Amino acid sequence: VPQGSASEATLVSLLAARTKTIRRVQSEKPELTEADIMGRLVAYASDQAHSSVERAALIGGVKIKSVPSDDTFSVCGSALKKVLDEDKASGLIPFFVCATLGTTPCCSFDKLLELGPICNKENIWMHIDAAYAGSAFICPEFRHLLNGVEFADSFNFNPHKWLLVNFDCSTMWVKKRSDLTGAFKLEPLYLQHHHQESGLVTDYRHWQIPLGRRFRSLKLWFVLRMYGVTGLQEHIRKHVRLSHQFEHLVLQDERFEICAEVVLGLVCFRLKGSNELNKALLKSINEAKKIHLVPCHLREKFVLRFAICSRTVESTHVRFAWQHISQLATDLLKTWEQNHHQQ
Repeated sequence: VPQGSASEATLVSLLAARTKTIRRVQSEKPELTEADIMGRLVAYASDQAHSSVERAALIGGVKIKSVPSDDTFSVCGSALKKVLDEDKASGLIPFFVCATLGTTPCCSFDKLLELGPICNKENIWMHIDAAYAGSAFICPEFRHLLNGVEFADSFNFNPHKWLLVNFDCSTMWVKKRSDLTGAFKLEPLYLQHHHQESGLVTDYRHWQIPLGRRFRSLKLWFVLRMYGVTGLQEHIRKHVRLSHQFEHLVLQDERFEICAEVVLGLVCFRLKGSNELNKALLKSINEAKKIHLVPCHLREKFVLRFAICSRTVESTHVRFAWQHISQLATDLLKTWEQNHHQQ
């Protein structure tokens, strides 16, 4: 089902998981009220996960906990198991895990093959947020990053991010449709129609938060018709090639460092030195208004992110951007050193 955004898909899956878990726990322990169970429910996501996951828990009225990521900024099975065991021992009810493929800060990938079996065994809904990276799975060479998707209860990616579809179009899959519709299905007389029991019509108002919906599938269909699979694959591959070109340019300059593995179209880099120095560099880049970069924190480091995302981007643009960044860095380091000496 196409949703409006990945945030919406995460919220819908969290609410469906909440309903499913409350019903299961009540059938096992009828003495517990819905309020008793709600107060003990816990959702989990990586410490690298997008803030929209935390927001979904806030709207859903449940606790959420961060699972620490490893040196590659990925969540592995042992880290999840440790948090789950601690919470179960203190009487909490883990019910939802959001695994991320392609995190916002640095495009890292949680280890689905480790997380999936734990979630399935523990009766925990596993949602996969692949908002940005999901588009790359149209290319066979990136599909290994999806290994473990078979354990998921729901999965989402945004064609409006990297698959040339205009906003909003966020595609969501669910393993068992009744788990989703069971959480949202209300049938007042004024919404009933004679097709609903035929099985021929899927009533998407039960698959989402609003009752009315936009015709999002149409614009996705037009893009698929215009570009074809090979056209879309070439679009993704070109962006990945260009990000590696930028990575190569950064690595040739010993003043800079690469801060996370470059897998798709995102390069995380910084000047070797203090966070203040890198904040000053970002400020001069964005104030010059020739290119625009968005930063992130990776552990205690302030990091610059170079994202290849324009439909019309070429190698010349990447070289221009690097020359611009490099020149601003040279200017900054001169004034930085002078100020340092004066102090």
